[in-house]
Amino acid sequence: MPGRDLTGPVTIINRFEVKGDTDRFERMFREHSQFLRRRTDFDFLVTVRLADHPHVYVHLGHWRTLRAFRDTVHDETFLGHVERLEPLVETEVDQAVSVGRVLRDNARVGTESVVLLRARVGGDWRAFERRFAGLAGRLGEADGFGGSDLLRSLLRPALYTGVLWWRDPESLERALDSEPVQAAREELERGAEVVLERTRHMAYERVID
Repeated sequence: MPGRDLTGPVTIINRFEVKGDTDRFERMFREHSQFLRRRTDFDFLVTVRLADHPHVYVHLGHWRTLRAFRDTVHDETFLGHVERLEPLVETEVDQAVSVGRVLRDNARVGTESVVLLRARVGGDWRAFERRFAGLAGRLGEADGFGGSDLLRSLLRPALYTGVLWWRDPESLERALDSEPVQAAREELERGAEVVLERTRHMAYERVID
């Protein structure tokens, strides 16, 4: 990864489309996740499962340094996990950096309380980031909002992944149906192709010291 600051943070976004038994995949991937949580400079992970496509999972691994992630992918245990998981899934991978994070409360694990936002920006990326901040601000005015994170791809800078979460599904429903949020969402779509995906929150876990 020439030219990259190895001391800066990075988020690894893995999108898995499971080709077979999702229970088997979850067991194997949990073992892999627990390995990651014990690595130096690993920060935290979030795993969600798409509500409308339950064979698709998205895993966001947050690292304090790019160097730590680079060292981990060369570890023999990591490589062994990848070898066992690879036949089970089709994988889409991205590396990203947070450009705007709001933390208020946790989403309840096991509930459909997390929304993923995938965006391809065709215009002014600064304007898109401001509009996302405006959407997060509108959501924050309602009870039950847990927070948001906007991640800009380091590999394809026009691509963004947004994560928005609530304490519970009921709070999510009220927020997304409100007129101010609808207006902010329409504003966000100016100059960008935006897709929202409802998901089930599967895991939020921090590093194991």
